[in-house]
Amino acid sequence: MSFIQRLFSYVFNEALVQGLANNRTFQRFAIKSNNLFNDMSKKGIEGQAKYSEQAQDFFKTFREEVKKGVDDQYKRGQKR
Repeated sequence: MSFIQRLFSYVFNEALVQGLANNRTFQRFAIKSNNLFNDMSKKGIEGQAKYSEQAQDFFKTFREEVKKGVDDQYKRGQKR
C-alpha cells in the first residue's frame, strides 16, 4: 500500500512540476511575482535607511537641546 502511495505521489508531483514548468501563464506569474518581491525589498531597504537617518537627526537634536537645558540650569544655580 505504501509503495503505491509513494509511486502515485511521485508521478503526480512530476506531472504537476512539468506541467507548471511548461505553462507560459505560470511562468509569467512567477516572473511578475519575483519582480514585485524584489521591488518591495528594495523599497523596504530604502525606507529603512531614510528612517534611520531621521532617527539619528532627531536624537542628535534631542541631545543638544537636553545639553542646553542642563547647562542653563547649571548657570542659573551658580548665579544664586
